[in-house]
Amino acid sequence: MKAASKITLRPFTSADIGALGRLFGAARASMQLFDDPYTTGEHTSYIAGLAVGCEVTVAETDEGLAGFLSFARKLDETTGEITHLFVHPDHQRQGVGAQLLDHAINQYGPPLHLWVFQANARARALYESRGFVVTDRTDGSGNEEKLPDMRYDLVG
Repeated sequence: MKAASKITLRPFTSADIGALGRLFGAARASMQLFDDPYTTGEHTSYIAGLAVGCEVTVAETDEGLAGFLSFARKLDETTGEITHLFVHPDHQRQGVGAQLLDHAINQYGPPLHLWVFQANARARALYESRGFVVTDRTDGSGNEEKLPDMRYDLVG
């Protein structure tokens, strides 16, 4: 594993859409939990739509975009939701996800919640290390990938 580069967090800009679409696809593929049926173009379109409804923070190194986190607060909820936290495979295990998560905790919460696939042990370990606790589990019938998932909550 190579040494970590300096990580800078900044707000998403429209110039990031293409790079984030590629990052999103690569990160999903690296999980090896499901066959991703979407193309890079479809991922890019998804990111463009995500940026309309969420606050998106990107993590950048001297090599380019390394990860991103999206956050949404529903009008009828007091709890904010981390809707996405993805790190490019070349930057995993280098503190990118932890820095994005810490930013979300400091910027938006607690309380916060998020959903994660039960089989994603590395992500679960990160969330648990920051005080998130499991509050719900599903069989996956409600998500697109049809994989069992779990809700984590962080309360103040």
